[in-house]
Amino acid sequence: MGTSLAGERTRDRGSSHVGGRSAFGCAPAFDVAGNPTTIHALLRVADAGTRERLTSALQRRHGNAAVERLLAPSAAPVQRWAVRLPRGTADCARVVGYLDANSPHRADSGWAKTNVRFSWGGDPSFTDEDGVITATVSNPTVTKTMSVDMPQWSPTDPAMARAWTSMYGTLRAHEAEHERIGNEWETTLRTRLAGLSVTVSARTLAAFNAAVRTEWNGWLAEHQADQRAIDPFTAVLDCSGGASESEAAAPDLSGQLGGVEE
Repeated sequence: MGTSLAGERTRDRGSSHVGGRSAFGCAPAFDVAGNPTTIHALLRVADAGTRERLTSALQRRHGNAAVERLLAPSAAPVQRWAVRLPRGTADCARVVGYLDANSPHRADSGWAKTNVRFSWGGDPSFTDEDGVITATVSNPTVTKTMSVDMPQWSPTDPAMARAWTSMYGTLRAHEAEHERIGNEWETTLRTRLAGLSVTVSARTLAAFNAAVRTEWNGWLAEHQADQRAIDPFTAVLDCSGGASESEAAAPDLSGQLGGVEE
């Protein structure tokens, strides 16, 4: 029993309106090492645009690992799939083409993927009134598993390194939004399961499981709808350094979801 949510694909553009330099930079007051609690709190409550700008600024100053620690709402493990391009690659279109062709998530999500799965447990408690059998869940439990898969690459070309870092930070911030939604639904599912009362056809474990599973699958569909509501999403790989260039032709499959329910 569970559900899986997928992440997003970036695309190559010549402009820098997404994933560009932060509007407010990274002053000493926003130093991760010196003030991690404040930074983490800001990231948790910021709107999506502010979160992305702050993330990009922090990532340029402190690197991917430090920012990932701040973004992970519940320390979800970040897996990394290797980008096997030469590190000196300087052509954004080449990088986009490679990722489109080689991402392990290209069939259902794009370049990054966030998986959120839930399962439930509990024992049946039956009551019988006027021939109607009602069941509630005794000792209810909800288990969540969550992981994030991001591309891993360390380009050496200065312009590409800046473009990659900015794009990665923007994409990672968005994946963290999927994590946040998963965490909120974990609480919601526990509350709903604890308060659930269903009518069953018989005092059997099979009848109990079937009735609860029907409700559970409906809740998972609501969770998935909340995840889809923040998509489609595009993070931009921008090699222009801020100069105006025509947009490179690249397939845009941003935000496609590969949902799976079990």
